[in-house]
Amino acid sequence: MPSGQRSERYGAVAYSVSALLQLLEHSSDHAICLSHVAPEDFAAVTALLDHPNLDLTGLTQRDRGTTEIELTYLNGKERQSRQSNVMPPFTLAEMDLLAECEAVLLMPLNESDIPLACVQKLRRVTNGLLFLDVHGLITGLNERGERFRKKWADAAAWLPEIDILKMNDSETSWVAGEPLKTLEEFVEFAAGIVASGPEACWITFGDRSSLISWRAWRREKRIFWAQVPVVTDIGPVLDTTGCGDASSAGFLYSYVKLFHNPIHSVILGNTLGSLKAASLETKAFPPLPEIKGVIVTHYGEYLHTLLDDFLTSNHLIVHEFKGG
Repeated sequence: MPSGQRSERYGAVAYSVSALLQLLEHSSDHAICLSHVAPEDFAAVTALLDHPNLDLTGLTQRDRGTTEIELTYLNGKERQSRQSNVMPPFTLAEMDLLAECEAVLLMPLNESDIPLACVQKLRRVTNGLLFLDVHGLITGLNERGERFRKKWADAAAWLPEIDILKMNDSETSWVAGEPLKTLEEFVEFAAGIVASGPEACWITFGDRSSLISWRAWRREKRIFWAQVPVVTDIGPVLDTTGCGDASSAGFLYSYVKLFHNPIHSVILGNTLGSLKAASLETKAFPPLPEIKGVIVTHYGEYLHTLLDDFLTSNHLIVHEFKGG
């Protein structure tokens, strides 16, 4: 931990599920958790995630099934990671469990976790949205268990299958194949991703505003972009692990529920990410009414400006991409 303490907990999909379940509370909607865990971890994981809105039939016991990663904090934001075990890959048959889903959140920790063939099958068997966090696909593992960044070699094959692509600012260079520095470069890159197939590309910048680029509904050839601020004063940053996982769940929930509105989706995603940063717990998220209260408090002026933007076409927040 940044404080020098040592902590051990279940993470990754556990953060996304915990965030999503707060949003689904008291609704008739259900989430399906698809993951592999080792037999010795199964009871603890099922107890952690147990919830009436969660289907755990996709949580499968596999020998050495739990991905194990040791994170060493260099400071409050930067970490070194060493991996001692890799989850066995998903199979084509397991994709059938997700066929009826309205949306699927793909969060590989390693490039082998979710084979491209599985995503291609998923694209065939479901009409649901496919959201990909690119993190694991640009992460390699050497013989010492050290995780390192690498180029996304088969991006051209993945992008046509994906609806929403997410990454952070440091990951963009491994997708783009070159470092990106200026806002203009990030905008052009994100718009290029959207032009290649996905509906939207979301880039996060830690405690700075996110960038979202999207293809306009019913105006397929027009691509827009906007910056969305993050919530920075909920409390001190205690642990950034899981912020991205939680924010992805928030984005996808809002995108499905609010008619594919990309900006509102980033707002909920940013909010859940900030709530996670202010907590050391996996279940770091308050009930939905409190989450909405945080949004009203911190995004009221931004949303008012967004409405003016829509009514007056002043382009204070939403901009059309004209380059490329």
